[in-house]
Amino acid sequence: MERVMRGAISGAVAGVAQNVWNLGDYYLVHNTTIRFLDWAAVLLSWSKPENWYQSVFYQVFQVFVWNALLGVFFAYLILLISSRSIILKGVAYALVLWFNFKVAVNFVRAPVLSGSQPFPGAMSNLVAVVIWGIVLGFVFGKLERRTSER
Repeated sequence: MERVMRGAISGAVAGVAQNVWNLGDYYLVHNTTIRFLDWAAVLLSWSKPENWYQSVFYQVFQVFVWNALLGVFFAYLILLISSRSIILKGVAYALVLWFNFKVAVNFVRAPVLSGSQPFPGAMSNLVAVVIWGIVLGFVFGKLERRTSER
């Protein structure tokens, strides 16, 4: 399996894990007020989804396009910095992305996304980002080992 596919698969699998946490918190615990699919919707249309099929579209886009693309970037970044401690590097990569995206949406004053979110929601989203980084590093490392064994 080539590097692009390993990165895309890792990013998408990590996106699924991230969204299990995020959607569970949003619908069951109610700590967070912003779903990751809302990020995709606002950045593409400048508004939150208005119905369930828009939510499904944006969720699919967020996981299988956006997270997969970020996984591909990670796959090539690892070539530059080594795959040693790959889970830790996945978490660091996720945290850098999270910080940059938060700054960017506040800079452009994106509706819904910019401004303050209550602390429990912000922490829940941060946990989701860390989950994404852990799963990204873990899955990518497994796929790398499987590929090198062949």
